Amino acid sequence: MESKSMYHEEECGEKCEEVAFLSRKILDLNKQLIESEKAKSRFLSLVASELNNPMTALLGLIPRLAPQNDERLEAIHSLVHEEALILDFRIQNLVAAAEIESGEQNITKALIDPVELVNEAAEALKYPLKAKNIQLVINNTLEKKIVTDPQKLYLILKNILANGCCYGRNDEKLEVGIHENGTTVFMTVKNRGEGPNVEYKPQIFTRFAHGPDGGHGLGIGLSIVRELCERLGGSIDYASGEDTVTFTVTLPLETLLPTSEACGSNEFLFESFDGAIEL
Repeated sequence: MESKSMYHEEECGEKCEEVAFLSRKILDLNKQLIESEKAKSRFLSLVASELNNPMTALLGLIPRLAPQNDERLEAIHSLVHEEALILDFRIQNLVAAAEIESGEQNITKALIDPVELVNEAAEALKYPLKAKNIQLVINNTLEKKIVTDPQKLYLILKNILANGCCYGRNDEKLEVGIHENGTTVFMTVKNRGEGPNVEYKPQIFTRFAHGPDGGHGLGIGLSIVRELCERLGGSIDYASGEDTVTFTVTLPLETLLPTSEACGSNEFLFESFDGAIEL
C-alpha cells in the first residue's frame, strides 16, 4: 500500500510539474504575442507617419504645377493629382487604423461647420465623382455649428462619400443630409445602387469582410468609420432600399464651446493647441 501511495504521489508530482511547465509556456507565448502586436502597431504608426508628411507636401505642390493651354500635359497633371489624392486617402486610413490599434487616439474638439467638411471631402474625391458624373447634393438644416473632432469627422464623411462613389451608379446623385433633434446630430449619405452583399449587417463594418459569395473584401474604410464614430460617442448604421443605400452617422450634439474654431478638417493649420480640449 505504501509503495502504491508513493507511486501515486510521484505521478501527481510529475503531472503538476508538467502543468506548471505548460502554463509557463503559455504565458511566454502570450507575452510574445503582446510584444508582437505592440511592434506591429509601432511599425504601422511609424510607416504611416513617414508617408504622411511628404504626401502633404506633394498635395500642396501639385496644384501649383498645373500646365496652361496644353491638353496633353493637363491630362497627365490631372492623372498625377488623382493618384496622389488616392494615395493620400489610403495613408489617412492607414494612420487612423494604426492609432485605433495602438489605442493612442486622442479627441481634439473644435467648433466646426459639417458642410465645410463635406465640401472638403468632396474636393478630395472630385475625380471619382467626375468619372461617374455623380452630383453631390447637400441638404443642411443645422442653424449653428457643432462641437466635435474635425479631423475624425472629416475622415468619417470622406470614407462614406468614397463608398457612395464606388458603389453608386453613374449619372446619379449622392445626397448628404445634416440635421439635429436637439440632442443628436444626424448625417446621412444616400447613393443609388445595390446594397452591400453581406450575410449579416455588422459584416460591412468589419475589416476585410467577405460577402456570402466569397467576393472581394470591403477593406478597412467602413471599419474605421465605425471605430471613429464610437470614439466620438456616436454610431454608424445603414439601410438598403430597393435601389438606394443610406448610411447614417449619429453623434451627440454638444454645447460646450472650445476657444478654437476650425476652418476645415485640419484645424491645427489655423489655430494652436492652446484652446483645444483634449480627452
